[in-house]
Amino acid sequence: MPNVLTAADFLSLRLQYKNTREEGEWTAVIEHDFADGRMVDHYFVRPAPSLAEDEAVQALGPVSGLLFLQQPDGAPWQVLLHETAMIREVSFEMSDGEFRRLLAANDVILPGEPGFRMP
Repeated sequence: MPNVLTAADFLSLRLQYKNTREEGEWTAVIEHDFADGRMVDHYFVRPAPSLAEDEAVQALGPVSGLLFLQQPDGAPWQVLLHETAMIREVSFEMSDGEFRRLLAANDVILPGEPGFRMP
């Protein structure tokens, strides 16, 4: 798999309001900028088979979490996958446009952005 991800590499994304992870979901964190600073939010994400079966991801063993990390000045987001011991990771990039497509496809509005409401 290339080191660039698209919205199609994820089947779902939903806010982690309560610890109700469903089978096949990974815990995820989105660290992003908003008008008043920087925020960290918790989600559940379901990877597409192409991502879950990627050789580098498989080499990690069980994935304990995923971090979407916004970069400054419109640079691609960094997407880091960590294995259970949190020692090794696999890193990908995702353009802001693809990240926004992922959010829109799952009706997710980030906290701090216009239109956000708590579930």
